[in-house]
Amino acid sequence: MNNMTLTQEITRGFAEDIALRECYEKEGFGLETAFGKREWAEARALQLKQTYDLTDADIRLVKHFSSPETGEKSVWELYVKANKRVEVLFL
Repeated sequence: MNNMTLTQEITRGFAEDIALRECYEKEGFGLETAFGKREWAEARALQLKQTYDLTDADIRLVKHFSSPETGEKSVWELYVKANKRVEVLFL
């Protein structure tokens, strides 16, 4: 997706993930969904932009690595501005 300039952050482990979620919630963002591949997350972000008339500023993309105890798997999390008619999750 050449046109996407989504904010991208990286979290490692549960504590960092929760801290970032809390920060994003204060900014009005909630977790929309998570994917195993960046391409899938970007495709969903594009779909959200087209369906809900969102801009890159309305979406955050986070690469999260689970803790070593759980195998350090990575997922791509999409956060969306809560007031944009998109259903999002909060802690």
